[in-house]
Amino acid sequence: MPFVYQIEQPIDCSYRSDSPLPGASFHSHAHFEIYLFQEGECNYLIGDKLMVLQPGDLILMHGMTLHSPNPSPDRPYIRSIIHFNPGYVHKLLRPEPAAMLLSPFEELRNAKLSLSPDQRAELEPMWRTLAELSRERKREGVAGARAASPIDRMDVLFLQLLVLIRQWFEKPTEESSLRPQQEEHVQGVISYLEEHYREELTLDRIADALHLTKPYLSNLFKKVTGTTVFKYLYNRRINQAKILFRFEPHRSVSSVSKEVGFSHLAHFSRLFKTTVGMSPQQYRQLMTENAGEKPSESFEINR
Repeated sequence: MPFVYQIEQPIDCSYRSDSPLPGASFHSHAHFEIYLFQEGECNYLIGDKLMVLQPGDLILMHGMTLHSPNPSPDRPYIRSIIHFNPGYVHKLLRPEPAAMLLSPFEELRNAKLSLSPDQRAELEPMWRTLAELSRERKREGVAGARAASPIDRMDVLFLQLLVLIRQWFEKPTEESSLRPQQEEHVQGVISYLEEHYREELTLDRIADALHLTKPYLSNLFKKVTGTTVFKYLYNRRINQAKILFRFEPHRSVSSVSKEVGFSHLAHFSRLFKTTVGMSPQQYRQLMTENAGEKPSESFEINR
């Protein structure tokens, strides 16, 4: 089930986590993410990209992009993750250097870089220390951790890591053009869904457009991604609805439902609540309150 991941601190860091995942776990969040894959086997769906990961792959993720890892259940899944609020970087730095450090996230959106052994050897000790400082900050709270100074050791180390990442991502990142045929087929499905998710889709239409048989398409997509074609499609639509509610909170629920591809408001409302944990009306009002505005007077009935 998709969820919205919330962070309590402006920077949240974990190092070499090996907690198992119960299958494909779609999620999105407003903050940015830095992800380092360290051990195991994992295919990662990020937006409209399928990434087949190798140990040492570093990924930058832009906020509100739907993503889901599909690690092999037969091997340990070890990764390190940093979530951070980009607005916090602007609080620490002047506008120009802050924008410079965030530019790889803004310009590349969701990009992968395969680190060399030397790059990993430089990055991982910094990451381990950041995770330790993150745990300390959670115990003390930001106010306690930074009582003596407006910027503390964790802030400085995190900015150094962003400088390093920007240097590494300055060179264009390219996906291998020699991808296995199965990966190409799944990427074709994802790209087709990204282009047509607002339309009425059937498995027949998707298979015909990609010149694949329905059983092959269904089985291959589930094998590679850990989810079904239509679960992916519905999650893509719900995530787009969340984005619309976030940036256009005065739009009606029915208009958002239609724009993201749902023919029936009841189906949209039911699936949105199952996915997000609240009704579209509740989420819409939450976004309105977060924007510091009064909600619209008109609300549809959740049928």
